[in-house]
Amino acid sequence: MSLFSSVYAARNAEVRAILDGVRCPSPRRVEEVLAHSESSASLSLAELAEVLQIGATEGADSDSNVQFDLLRAHTRRRWRAPSGNRVRYVSPIYVSSFCVDACPYCNFSALRKDTVRYRLSLAELDREIASVLARDARVVELVYATDPEYDTRALVRDVSRAVRAVEDLEGGGVLLCTEYLSSQAYEALADAGLRGIVQWDETLDEQAYARWHSASPRKADFHTRMDNHDRALAAGLDVATGALFGLADFRYDALMQVARARTIAEAYGRSPFVMGTARLKPIGGRELRLETSVSDRAHETALMVYKIALPQVGRWLQTRETFAMNLRNLLDGDVFTYSCGDVQPGGYTQINTTSVAGAQFGVNEMERGFVERELASQGFHIDFGWISPAKARALAAR
Repeated sequence: MSLFSSVYAARNAEVRAILDGVRCPSPRRVEEVLAHSESSASLSLAELAEVLQIGATEGADSDSNVQFDLLRAHTRRRWRAPSGNRVRYVSPIYVSSFCVDACPYCNFSALRKDTVRYRLSLAELDREIASVLARDARVVELVYATDPEYDTRALVRDVSRAVRAVEDLEGGGVLLCTEYLSSQAYEALADAGLRGIVQWDETLDEQAYARWHSASPRKADFHTRMDNHDRALAAGLDVATGALFGLADFRYDALMQVARARTIAEAYGRSPFVMGTARLKPIGGRELRLETSVSDRAHETALMVYKIALPQVGRWLQTRETFAMNLRNLLDGDVFTYSCGDVQPGGYTQINTTSVAGAQFGVNEMERGFVERELASQGFHIDFGWISPAKARALAAR
């Protein structure tokens, strides 16, 4: 097993040195870098840092709009045709909102005494799964807070139930979002039919990570969590990675995620199936005191840099953002979800509550008909079943 922690010090030093000397490129330099991206296997981290700087210098450079427009035109020309684009759909199903960790930006934090918490029974889980499948979803993501009630046996039990529900659906599959797990746990989950894990790294800036997570019993272990993707990959699972923008310098996080994704591809022969693009947002009227802000321009620049750096990898555009924001950034093959069950256990069948008091964070839930019409107007269709059956057979024979 190849561990990202074994190369972390070198990648961290490289990225910090690059950012110390980066300057916002001129429009001509932007054109040169983008042209290089089409003729080269991959841009260097230094070249990507130049492009990221477009988002970091908003309002400070009279050419910034020109540079940003060049970037937008490039990504749309390469990965957004007039028609025939697809967005891959995932239905997150929240199973528990009980949590021992104390992330100050999350409504599931153990420190939040007014959060309405819930844990689905098996019958309720079955009803939630049936509810999303009745809406044509075929790829489901089971989501858990750091709930001590869910050991490996319980997770295998839940995954097995979900796998049975989707296994006869074309393109169906089950994903899992939990705390970090052991190699043995991932092997057992793969044997149960799990297809992949979804884990955003929060931030790979170790000092920033400690500021946000030192009070959390589980998440405080930065290095063990960092290697979670390696343990899952070694067990035959696919992985989604990404940063939570707003915890540290967005440029650092974007470059380190590219470095991680490239390391994964080299070590395991396959890239992450998606890059997460979450950005911190307040919930329930609470104010987040961030040490670094991430503007819309910065966020959108990072999304485009991900695609330029990793053309084969889709981005998971988040319902934390407005639909207008997502629609102007969608590219062919991205992952998108218009209904998240209000990001709380029982949200699809209203077992618990539809109020913000029970939700993990604020989202923009939308009606399917509206989304499909708007996507169609931009040349997109929704792919509800996109997991390869050939890969499923290969994993089953692992």
